[in-house]
Amino acid sequence: MSYPETKTVHLRKPITLKGDSVTTTVLDLREPTVDELDRASQAGETGYASNAALISFVAGVPLQVARSLGKRDYEEAVTYLTGFTLDGPTTGAA
Repeated sequence: MSYPETKTVHLRKPITLKGDSVTTTVLDLREPTVDELDRASQAGETGYASNAALISFVAGVPLQVARSLGKRDYEEAVTYLTGFTLDGPTTGAA
């Protein structure tokens, strides 16, 4: 299956970190590098932590922005990014 080179996720709820004047309204995603995938896999003990790290690396946003995403925006970003892994997107079924 072929995946688009880039994907823009328009956030349903923009994110402004405390004490910051920048508001994140979109995530511009692209194909992750092997280094980004490796660093993300080591970034946390949970899938959520690893995926948040990968979103941060690929979109070029602070980790706390990725960790503050709403569930639907998070899932949209993760679905796109997992399309580049060997296993591809998962359905959650075991």
